[in-house]
Amino acid sequence: MNKRNRYQTKNRAYTSGRMIAVKGAVLHSYGCPQPDPKILAERWDSAGASACVHAHIGRDEVIVTLPCEENTGKAARGWHSGSGSKGSANNTHLSAEMTEPATIKYAGGSSWIELGDGSNTKAHVLATYKNAVDLYAAWCCRHGLDPLADGVILSHREAHARGIASNHGDVEHIWLRFGLSMDQFRRDVKAAMQGGSVDFGGDVAVTDTSGQQINPMEGIVTIIYTGEDGLNLRKAPAYTAAVAAVAKEGDKYAVTGISADERWYRLDSGLYVSAVPSYVSFKATEAQKESTAGTGYYRVRTAWDKPASQIGAFKAQENAVELCHQNSGYRVYDPDGKEIYPCTDTPALPVLVSVRIDDLRIRKGPGTTYDYHKKAGKPVHTGKGQFTIVRVSDGPGAKQWGLLKAYQENEDGWISLDDDYVSIKA
Repeated sequence: MNKRNRYQTKNRAYTSGRMIAVKGAVLHSYGCPQPDPKILAERWDSAGASACVHAHIGRDEVIVTLPCEENTGKAARGWHSGSGSKGSANNTHLSAEMTEPATIKYAGGSSWIELGDGSNTKAHVLATYKNAVDLYAAWCCRHGLDPLADGVILSHREAHARGIASNHGDVEHIWLRFGLSMDQFRRDVKAAMQGGSVDFGGDVAVTDTSGQQINPMEGIVTIIYTGEDGLNLRKAPAYTAAVAAVAKEGDKYAVTGISADERWYRLDSGLYVSAVPSYVSFKATEAQKESTAGTGYYRVRTAWDKPASQIGAFKAQENAVELCHQNSGYRVYDPDGKEIYPCTDTPALPVLVSVRIDDLRIRKGPGTTYDYHKKAGKPVHTGKGQFTIVRVSDGPGAKQWGLLKAYQENEDGWISLDDDYVSIKA
């Protein structure tokens, strides 16, 4: 863990000088797609800020923002949990906010969708999880806390259930897609206190789209993203690219191109901004409108008659399918409203399937966000052959997932049912 202090000396939580007797620690998550811990750590360093946590957890570093490690059993009082029917965890618990990947977008409440191919989201979530384990282990050691004892380490959601926090869904709303849980987190913290470490079986390979083709497009884009963290302008059309500037709501830019995956506008400055419709509003020039008239869009929705559920519209069919592929419960419709993906019918169960490839991985849950089974550090594959599926489920990374009969008891052995890999026996 790469940790540094950057106390928020202008925040009233710091200047008040109030201290608490440390009884535990609450874990939070930003609730917005901001991967850089410096952004909100710096923004909350003001007298007008209404929140102040003890630390911000990023993918590559942890920034400590309130005094919490100088004296055993004592720490500055943070503003992080709000209050519930039985009081506030602010008076008893330390706190940290976990950053969230840029490759997700909130779709109402704590529900979110994947904007990329899933690799960056997974890499970010697993890396911040590891850093959170190390930080909370250090805090438990410093303050003599047992992470497995009741009420010591809580998520914001759990704190609310106990009546000591406002009604939020973090951090489980992010973790559940990756098979992570607070019970596992507490066990991992305990193990880290005894010299252990979290091992996810190697780093996640993140797809870099920065070298993709840019197609001509002319118009004006207006920033409509309202988050206090702003919208990042990047040096290349990729979520992995460096941030060069941050745009605010109402800012306008001239557009000179759009990326091949239709997820980035190139600005006349040479920088790139997200093309997500709920973040920006694009108005094409008259010449641009004429050049694309009549071509139509492929739309990604839960149903054609539910336009409010739309999460994307693309000129290229393959771009619409890729977004749908990563978000369960959605469908791709052509310009006439015909469903073209995934067009699946749930088979009568149990059903026999034939696997046509040697290296189909068996995952612990229905989606590529879940880890796969390993033996001696190497992936476990089904191999070619016939297998019985006892349950099917939607999930990112495939049009459907099937639970193998051999893993039925714990429901932790799932394979993709994509046509490229398997065929279903009639």
